[in-house]
Amino acid sequence: MAHVGRLLFETNDALRLRRLQYDCSGVTFLSDVPYLPDSSRAHLLDIIRPDNASADLPVIVNIHGGGLFASYKEVNTPFNCEWARRGYNVVSISYRRLPDTTLVHQVEDVMAALRFVSSHAEQYGLNLSRCYLIGDSAGALLSLFALSIESSVRLQQAFNIPPCGISFRAAAMISVMLDTVRTIPLSFLGKVVSNADDRGKSYLPYILHPASLPSEAKLPAIYMVTSAEDIIRRDTHKLAQLLGEKGVEHYLSDYPKQAGHKLMHVFSVQYPLWPESQEVYAGIDGFLRAH
Repeated sequence: MAHVGRLLFETNDALRLRRLQYDCSGVTFLSDVPYLPDSSRAHLLDIIRPDNASADLPVIVNIHGGGLFASYKEVNTPFNCEWARRGYNVVSISYRRLPDTTLVHQVEDVMAALRFVSSHAEQYGLNLSRCYLIGDSAGALLSLFALSIESSVRLQQAFNIPPCGISFRAAAMISVMLDTVRTIPLSFLGKVVSNADDRGKSYLPYILHPASLPSEAKLPAIYMVTSAEDIIRRDTHKLAQLLGEKGVEHYLSDYPKQAGHKLMHVFSVQYPLWPESQEVYAGIDGFLRAH
């Protein structure tokens, strides 16, 4: 089922990107930097900068979505170009996909990429004193795992994953996919996020119930975006409630149904030139720069 879903996701994304014909002029790419030495496409990252950028610019690390089972970093290229044009150096990472791996190994990939960024920041001219994390959908879930593990020794021990050493000043999560055991949509996820190797492991409860992460972590300020036509809108509202209960600074932007564009799941990532998407970027930009 995951392979069928991947085919559908990636076919739709390819068609959308062709129709979009997004112009990435004005930005410079350093593409396909390996963050692990295994020649895997899943273990590459891009660094996207405004032309003639300096190392003083703030940094955004972006984790793409795709339900945990589809896409690589390239699906978010237009989105990341928008952030480069707004004056950020952007790091866009790929990771392994379900069902070829399990969620704990995807979390390991993300943390490995972040450790690479941390240890090679000077080489690539990245100012990590002003570093932010943005994820959409499944990428927002992986962002939550990364932020939680980074801030919690208990979670580092549970996952047996060392911290990356980056102190993220704030984060943005667009249409977060908070639950991995689902009914509709993506009801098959619960069967592939873990396997027999994960049974009895101390990290398994967090893999099956990521909503428990905020209670274990010291999270930075988080800006969240969803919309009335977001198919998993309730996940964002659930996370907002959990952050409120924990006293984490957060802001929720929830777009109502409109007569014009259908503001579906991750609309601001998929259609960056829509006026509503530009509003999302402006809101996130202001929030990040305030921290």
